[in-house]
Amino acid sequence: MPKVALSFTGCKVNNYEIQALSEALERSGFEIVSFNHKADCYVINTCTVTSKADTSSRNLIRRAKRISPAAKIVVTGCYAQLKPEKVSGIGIDLLIPNSEKEKIPGRIINLIAGNGAKPAIDDAGEYGSFIISNMRGLTRGFIKIQEGCDRRCTYCTIWISRGQLRSRKPRFIIDEINRLHQNGYLEIVLTGVHIGKYKYGDVGFPDLLEKIITDTDIPRIRLSSMYPTEVDDRLIRILSEKRICPHVHLSIQSGDDVILRKMGREYTGEDLRGIIQSLNSSIPGITVGGDIIAGFPGESDKQFENSVDLVERTGIHHLHVFSFSPRPGTKAAEMNNSVAPEIIKKRTNLLRKLGAQKKIEHLKKFINKDLQVLFENRTTDNNGVLTGLSENYLRVNAAGDKSLRGNIIRVRPHSLENSILVADIKQN
Repeated sequence: MPKVALSFTGCKVNNYEIQALSEALERSGFEIVSFNHKADCYVINTCTVTSKADTSSRNLIRRAKRISPAAKIVVTGCYAQLKPEKVSGIGIDLLIPNSEKEKIPGRIINLIAGNGAKPAIDDAGEYGSFIISNMRGLTRGFIKIQEGCDRRCTYCTIWISRGQLRSRKPRFIIDEINRLHQNGYLEIVLTGVHIGKYKYGDVGFPDLLEKIITDTDIPRIRLSSMYPTEVDDRLIRILSEKRICPHVHLSIQSGDDVILRKMGREYTGEDLRGIIQSLNSSIPGITVGGDIIAGFPGESDKQFENSVDLVERTGIHHLHVFSFSPRPGTKAAEMNNSVAPEIIKKRTNLLRKLGAQKKIEHLKKFINKDLQVLFENRTTDNNGVLTGLSENYLRVNAAGDKSLRGNIIRVRPHSLENSILVADIKQN
């Protein structure tokens, strides 16, 4: 039986795709082995969101070649899409575009198992036809609901590498969630390149959420990152449903109107303040996160302070902060007035410090208040200490038996340690 090893860099979408490919290859008669083991073929799903992701993608290819020099190397993903010459220069056997990922099992069969074999894929040939049944090593299941982006933000290459908007059939998504639930998963995360753009026929993203609530029984439904203005009154009402996790991560990027326009974002700082206020006032206990880029070309001290003010004066509870780095092929890479690297570093550190402070303030609100925690399969460094995430995305540790892993358990935090709530398990 031919052996295939798979790995990825980057986002939850890439993780989902590797899981889907793994299951499709297993159905086609391949043995799936660890990426650190010798295999007949290695599949690598690359990322290019930052220069660091580019490097990680190249390193995975080189590692596969070191482990098994005679193996076939199949590469896909955003870095391979945008930089095929870089990937090919390392020495690979197949480069598969993002638009053809569902053809990978058949291509591998032809590459190492002989022509004429037919891959075992549900609804073969239709977008979104991969159906996963588990997420190896993870307690939560990722559900890819759509592909592509049409925003064309000036700093981003993802809309180029991922292509046009495509959405999966609601039936595929519902079946996948129910299958994961039957296999013991209690939480799924809806993910994609731009989930708010989900549209299949007359079913938009809010309609899909309502279908999931109606047609599945999985206890927890969590959303991945959202474009701010797509969080409207209807969506907030749906988010108030108890099975939707009270946690929203907004792709904010800046709090300054001029910088937002230069980025190609279609909202203002005042819009952001209203959205964040609505979320906090409408959904008790919600955690609101946000992405911010420090040092966008032309960003003045005052414009940076507008981002700082947004974080300080609104109910944002944690941040993902990125230092601006020009991505080749984007408009931002050609803009004048680049910010000096030492200033970018200083602004990045300031925002990260502020984000850490806001997170601590938020965590303290939940001491002596009950939370529902999904304990993960992994362990902490301390024997007998379980770790997991609450419904509102707070990291919680508690002493307990390992049999509780994979279960949602009521806990009551009593203290805070290194940005982690420490809790006692309560009897339900």
